[in-house]
Amino acid sequence: MDLANELIGRAHELKPVIAARALATEQKRSLLDETVKDLCDAGFMQILTPKRFGGHELHIDTMVEVARIFASACPSTGWVSAFYIGHNWLHAVFPEKSQEEVFANQPYQLSAGQISPTATAVRVKGGYELSGRQAWSSGVVHSDYVLFTGMVQGEDAPPHPLMFLVPMANVEVIDNWYITGMKGTGSQDVAVEKVFVPDHHTVSFLALIEGSHPGGTVHANPLYSLPAITVLSFEALPVLVGALRGAAENFLETSRNRYNSYTGASVAAKPATQMRLGRAFGNVEAADALLRAAVTKTMEIGKSGAVPPQIRAELRMQVGLITKLCCDGVNDIIHGAGGNSFRDDHPLQRFFRDVNVLRTHAALDIEPTSELYGRMLLGMDPGGAV
Repeated sequence: MDLANELIGRAHELKPVIAARALATEQKRSLLDETVKDLCDAGFMQILTPKRFGGHELHIDTMVEVARIFASACPSTGWVSAFYIGHNWLHAVFPEKSQEEVFANQPYQLSAGQISPTATAVRVKGGYELSGRQAWSSGVVHSDYVLFTGMVQGEDAPPHPLMFLVPMANVEVIDNWYITGMKGTGSQDVAVEKVFVPDHHTVSFLALIEGSHPGGTVHANPLYSLPAITVLSFEALPVLVGALRGAAENFLETSRNRYNSYTGASVAAKPATQMRLGRAFGNVEAADALLRAAVTKTMEIGKSGAVPPQIRAELRMQVGLITKLCCDGVNDIIHGAGGNSFRDDHPLQRFFRDVNVLRTHAALDIEPTSELYGRMLLGMDPGGAV
């Protein structure tokens, strides 16, 4: 068995364990310590780490499949595991000195981060002085590093964004993760105040977007020349697709064991239930197919190390469509699952809350992505970075 299939097999073995911990994960508001240990011990974190640093150097298809499996048991676990895996790819496109430092003792780090440029930085000798606060730092509870994005001020150039890598020892974590869905992701706010970040722990945000970051010069594998948004989109997508599958599987089990409170008749015998189940698993198969197609297309185009803006816009459009399909699919499921499916200990209400929170994520919102794609199809300026 090849390594990718072996890792996917380990994910399937862990799925029932992750499902059994889903409620406790929500209650803790972050992954459980034992879950993080299981994920690390199983070798998932280094899926995208270069072999030079002891990683597996597999591709996004393996990350996607592992995250999809976990998300079908617990979307929060799928989300954080995908971020940890994908952010090791981010480490691998920082300057070489940064990579050598980060991977000096093991082939992965657990890193949280945000791409919104909410921090500010000023140039100082040998690097930058960084200050600011950012929200949505998923997985920060167990992280070793935090990736900040901030605007550089005071150079002989207009303000411009950089991404900064900051060790956890220099980061304040604000315990404010109280939210309706994705409760188990531990996506706390983080803050820094006049923290020094050396040059080698910074990278141009625009270079990340375009794929002209240092990864392409440090590593021969075209994987490390891909634009960051292209890779990072595949952290999020498998979580939605996995959540849809998890909801459909739970609905099937619920329907088999559910009886009408007034007549005692089997709910499974109702044509309405049968049709809703058919739609549910039809949507699962469609979402899986769309996700596989997007992954395959990205990997094929990315062999050259470049993904043209038109293709990036097309992929972002597919991200929005898959998100809508999954969210609408889960909503359709729970509308036919009965009142008991909204009890706190029922998995269906968790999938419902999680996907509806995820749908509001800026990178997954179908409105701006469809506008961007439409503008490009019309030959117009996209109005921003693609």
